[in-house]
Amino acid sequence: MKRILKSSYAYFCQRFFGEGVVNFRGKGVVNVIDVGSAGNLPFPWDINASKINNLLKFEPRDRPSKSPFIVTMDLALWERNCEKDFYIYRGFDGTGSSLFQQNNEYVADNFEVIRVQGPEHLANTWFERSQLDRIEKVSCRSLDDILEELGHPFPYHFLKIDAQGAEYEILRGAEHLLTSSCIGLCLELFVLPLYKGIKLLPQVVEYLERFGFKLVKKCPAHGSFDSQHDCLFLKTGTNSQVGNVIREVYGL
Repeated sequence: MKRILKSSYAYFCQRFFGEGVVNFRGKGVVNVIDVGSAGNLPFPWDINASKINNLLKFEPRDRPSKSPFIVTMDLALWERNCEKDFYIYRGFDGTGSSLFQQNNEYVADNFEVIRVQGPEHLANTWFERSQLDRIEKVSCRSLDDILEELGHPFPYHFLKIDAQGAEYEILRGAEHLLTSSCIGLCLELFVLPLYKGIKLLPQVVEYLERFGFKLVKKCPAHGSFDSQHDCLFLKTGTNSQVGNVIREVYGL
């Protein structure tokens, strides 16, 4: 009966809260850092939460919290410790907000070509959703600096970033992590410059090659004008239980 109740609880959490039970029954293997996912875990970790041993989350819109296996920090990450403008756009309840400005000029100049790419309703509402609501000053930290401050409590194996164009800068602030325990990355990378000054997918791929990471899976395009891909990177030569679990989670 206890086994049935525990299994039912895990299913309930996964079904209604979208993040299963992290380290359910102590079966977690991978220590994960999740940057930029407000609320629930992103797919496919939402249905594989039990495979996570410890989870460190960064999201300015979430409240800071701490539980046995999950720590949430309401911080913005960047390549260095500094203060920056955070642009909050109308979006869908603030989605699309970024440390970068929307590239309205690029979209306007190329709209007739790119409007046929991706979901029609996103193309038709892009200019409305990209209207700037307000600008807030945010304090930014580098990931390496925060991990140093935390005392490197765990060897973090996997870094997932969804930061509306700031992936490259966050990686630049995590180079110690990239050269040490991290063996896998999932990044949402742009192929169109929908934000001013962002690094596009090929540039990030070239940068990560310096640290031994190889692009092993590029998911289908999504978002406005099919501008983004979720990209999975694994460190070359990764052959361990953790690496095998990451491959399993991403269907490799």
